[in-house]
Amino acid sequence: MLLNLLSQISWQFQFYERYRRTVLCFVLSKVHNLDVAKDIVQNFWLSFWENPCMLRANKTGCAKVYMLQYLRFRIYDIYRITVPETIPVEDAQIASTVTAYANIEKEELLKIVHDALKNCSILTQTTFWMRMENIPARKVANKLNTTPQTVHNIFSKSLSIIREHIKKHYPEILNG
Repeated sequence: MLLNLLSQISWQFQFYERYRRTVLCFVLSKVHNLDVAKDIVQNFWLSFWENPCMLRANKTGCAKVYMLQYLRFRIYDIYRITVPETIPVEDAQIASTVTAYANIEKEELLKIVHDALKNCSILTQTTFWMRMENIPARKVANKLNTTPQTVHNIFSKSLSIIREHIKKHYPEILNG
């Protein structure tokens, strides 16, 4: 049993030595903050040390792809935690672009947005309008029986749809 433990420790140490720089460089290239990168990497190596089976190898026996994907998801988790739950209307790109054109009345803006979203699903429309009312993503997700990440994705997609609709049907807004 001791021999098995020593063999496992040796294997883990070799793996660490082989990938420690790759892991740190990869995370640092994504987060651009050495302290945050070190925290993510330290948590990764701790998890690996406690449970080396967390890494899976592909068909050729390489665990690097899975390891980098695992790290990418940990980075997403960090961003998800630090991203504010609500996006103020003045910070949304569509609002800043559209409201810059002072001659358009609020009702006209609402009509343009409704027209842009009229062919979208009820989920997309409801998500968009709830988020525009500054309802936190978690509350929207609970009400619509989905996840906060899905709410963020739908809202972002909605903004893109509205932007494209304005470019196509109201180019004078963007040029004004």
